[in-house]
Formats: sequence, structure tokens, C-alpha cells
Amino acid sequence: MRRARALLTAVVVTMATFAPVAQAQQARPLRWVALGDAYTAGGINAAGTEIGGVRDGCGRTSGSYPELLRTRLSGRYELTNVSCTGASIANITYQPQLPPGHLIPFFDVFDPDFPFPPVPRQLDAVTDDTDLVTVGVGGNTLGFVELVFACLQLGEWADPVADHPCTDYFSFGWDGVPTITDRLSLLAAEYDGMLTMIRNAAPRATILAVGYPTIFPADPTACDHGLTPAGMRHFATVSYPDLAWLRTQVVEQMNRVIAESAARQGIRYVDLYTTSTAHDVCKPDGANWVEGVVDRAGRWAMVRANADGHNNAANAVQAALVTAQG
Repeated sequence: MRRARALLTAVVVTMATFAPVAQAQQARPLRWVALGDAYTAGGINAAGTEIGGVRDGCGRTSGSYPELLRTRLSGRYELTNVSCTGASIANITYQPQLPPGHLIPFFDVFDPDFPFPPVPRQLDAVTDDTDLVTVGVGGNTLGFVELVFACLQLGEWADPVADHPCTDYFSFGWDGVPTITDRLSLLAAEYDGMLTMIRNAAPRATILAVGYPTIFPADPTACDHGLTPAGMRHFATVSYPDLAWLRTQVVEQMNRVIAESAARQGIRYVDLYTTSTAHDVCKPDGANWVEGVVDRAGRWAMVRANADGHNNAANAVQAALVTAQG
């Protein structure tokens, strides 16, 4: 009997000793890595203040959707945010990036801290114990900024109502530039490869492929045209036919490529386009979730999401996460 009591006591003590350890293991926050470009990082004043102490040129802001979700999901997820303004898919998968900071060569705008040291490829932050990866990238691989500002330059001397110089330039590949078809094919191939690499790096992780919001209006004539303050808050000198092309043949096709790539690999696509259709750049002040060439305060924005746009993205990512993880 004494021996039985001693054995029972030992079992109870052992269980009491290991119970807190098991509880601690169960309570470990899930590891989340956020990958992406400025539509993830923030990158502009209208998306909050820069975070992280010493500037690295990536422009991660307090109002960006990863940082909003860091607060909302505190205690459940531990976020590593390596998103960076200007990042392409290559900067996710294999190539270190030279962050641009606030450098805008198109308008001779310089950043006093430029150049910044290179940052590692973003995939380095993803490991086999990562539980969640969100990735919002593709625009810089497609050359979205290049397209917009080529349209702006080509539209400067065009009839804003009738002419479509940018559509022609990138549809036919004049001067040897890659056509929009070429660019979308490259995007599809690189996005497929990136998702495969993320899956290989984090086999057990939930992966969310985040698309891009509505940027251009269904009715381009809602946009102010020209190099006036009102025009700069929209798309400056881009002609109305070219704005329609940018909407249907660039942004919508870019989202289609991302969604199809995610579907091929059984990865959930987070649709930001549908939820933001009433909030394009040319909506009245306060209703726009993306800024134009400059924001409503006249600061350079370069067609990026503002704090409201990131709040919408945070809501969509959080909803997708609930659905994906049950």
C-alpha cells in the first residue's frame, strides 16, 4: 500500500511539474511573416508614420495592414514584418533589395538618407516553424509604377478625352519595351515560383496571397486631369482612355494572375479589389482608399494605399485568416 501511495504521489508531482510546460507550449504565439511591397509596407505619410527606429528605406508605417493586425492579433500572433517599398518578386525569392526610401526619380525628389544599405531577400524571414505567411507583391514585377508614369508622360501632349498613347505603347511594344502581355506572363511565372518557394520554406504554414485594391475608377472622367493641384491628387496627365486601360488591362489582370496562381497551389487569395470598388483614387476626399500622384495634403504618394485602404486590407486578411484556420 505504501508503495502504491508513493507511486501515486510521484505521478501527481510529475503531472504538476509538466502541466505548466505543456500550457506554455500551447500558449506560444503563432509565428507570422508579412512579405510584400508598398501596398503591404505602407510607404507614404497617408499610411501612418514610419516605424522601426533607424530608417532602412523600406517605409513600413504604423497604419499598414500588418501593423494594424499586429495590434489586433496581439498575443495570438507574433509578427515579423519584412515588407519593403519597391519590392519585386525577385526581392522576395532570391535578390537583396536596395530600398528607395522616398526617392522619386520621375519627379526629381530625393531622400536625404539615400542610398540605404541592401536588405536581405524577404524569404529569409520564413522558416519551417512559421505558422502564417501573408504576401502582397507583383506590382513592381509587372512594372506598375513604370506604366503609370509612362502614361503620365505620354499623356502630357495628348487629347485627354480621345487619345490613348500609353495603351498603344504597351500593347504593341514600341521601342522594344515589354508589352503588357509579356509582363503578365512574367508575373505569372514568377508568382508561381515564389509560392512554391514559400511553401517549401514553411511546409506547415497557412499562406495568404493578397491582391491589390481598386485604384482606377470605372468612370475615368471622374478624375481631374492636368498638372494642377487637383489633377496631381489623381493621375495628373494620364488620358481618360489610358486610365480605363490601366484599370481593366493592368490592375484587374494583375489580380487575375495572382488569384489564378494561388488557386493552382491551393493557397487562399485575399481579394481587396471587390471590397474597395467604391474607394478609388478619384473618389471625393475621405472616400478614397488609395492616393494619387500626391495625397490630399499635397505630399508625394505615388499611387499607394492610405490608412483607410490598409484598414480595409487588414479586415480582409483577418477574415481570410479566420476562414482558412477555422
